[in-house]
Amino acid sequence: MLQRREVRAPFVTVVVTVFNYERYVADCLQSIAAQTYRNFKCLVVDDCSSDRSVEVIEQFIAERQLGERFLLIRHESNQGQMAGFKTGCERAEGEFVVYVDADDLLLPDFLVGHLAVHLGQMPVAFTSSDQYQINEAGEVIAGRHSDLLARGRYRHVGPHYLYENSWLWATTSSMMFRRATLQMILPDVTEPFRVCADNYICHFGNLVGGSILIPKRLGYYRRHGANSFSKNRIVGGQHPTGDMRTHPHHASIRRAMVDHLLNYSDRFISVLAGWWFLVLLARVVMFGEALRIVADGTWSSKIRMPRQYVLPFLMRSLVNRARWKFRFFLAFGPHIHPIAKVRRNRRIV
Repeated sequence: MLQRREVRAPFVTVVVTVFNYERYVADCLQSIAAQTYRNFKCLVVDDCSSDRSVEVIEQFIAERQLGERFLLIRHESNQGQMAGFKTGCERAEGEFVVYVDADDLLLPDFLVGHLAVHLGQMPVAFTSSDQYQINEAGEVIAGRHSDLLARGRYRHVGPHYLYENSWLWATTSSMMFRRATLQMILPDVTEPFRVCADNYICHFGNLVGGSILIPKRLGYYRRHGANSFSKNRIVGGQHPTGDMRTHPHHASIRRAMVDHLLNYSDRFISVLAGWWFLVLLARVVMFGEALRIVADGTWSSKIRMPRQYVLPFLMRSLVNRARWKFRFFLAFGPHIHPIAKVRRNRRIV
C-alpha cells in the first residue's frame, strides 16, 4: 500500500555508544546488522576508548563491507554517556532513534517490533520492550527485565509527577525514541549525566509525550559486572541493577529538567501550547519553586505568558504537590493503562 501511494517507510538511526567494550562491541554490531527491517543506518560513537574498541569496530565494518550503513564517530576526549547520545542525535536521520549500549544485543525483529507500536498506536515519545538478561559469556540468566512494568500487556504510560524517581521501563537498549522529542529535551551541558543518562531522557521524554511498554522480549541486556552502573549480579527477586548510592540523585535530574523547560520555554510553548506547557511544568516544580518563578521575574523574562495564568499555575503546582505527598493514602501514582495488542503488517514495516 505504501508503494502504491509513493509513501516511504520510516527511517531509523541506531546509535551505539562505546567505551572500552572491545570484548562485546562486534557482537552488538552484528545484532544490529542482522535486523529484518533494513531502512536504517548505524552510528557508532566511541567515547575515547583506551582499549581496542576502535580497531574492532573498524575491522567489523571493513570485513562486512558495511561502510554505507555503519559509520564510526570518535570523541577526542572522554565525555560520558549523554555526550554520546547528543553526538548521535545531531548526526541522526529519520524520525526514530535507537540508543544501544555496546555490550547489549538486539534480536532481529527489534526495529520492526518497535515501529509496529509507534505506527500502530497513539504517538508517544518512546517505546520500551522487555529483554532477556545475559552474562559476560553470553549465557541467558533471566527471561525478562524486572524493571519493565508491562506485566504481560502493552501499556501506555502517561505523563506523571517527577518529584521523586519512579522507573517503569527497561534499559536504554530496549527503547526507540522519536528524534523530535530528543531534539527538544537533550541538555546543553552533558557532564552531569556521564552515567545513567537514560534517567534524564526517559523521565523527560515521558513527561513531554508519554511512552508505551512492550511486553515482548526484543533484545538482550548484558550483566557482566563491569558496567558503569549496573554491576549487581542477579540474586533473585527484584532489586536495583547497581548500587543506588552511586546513582545520580533524582533531585539533580529534576532540577536540570526545570532549567531546560524554562530556558527553552518558547520552543515548548510553540509545540505544547501555552497552558499545557504550564501543566507540564507544574508536574516537575516544587510549589516553592513555582512561587519563585512568578516572584523573581522568571515568568516575565522566560515564560512571557499573560499574568492571568499565574494563579491557575500556582494552584495546579500546589495541588500536584499535595497529591504526591499523600499518594499512599490516595492510591495515586503513575498513570499506566493497557492498550490493544499490536498487530504487525510486515508488508508495511
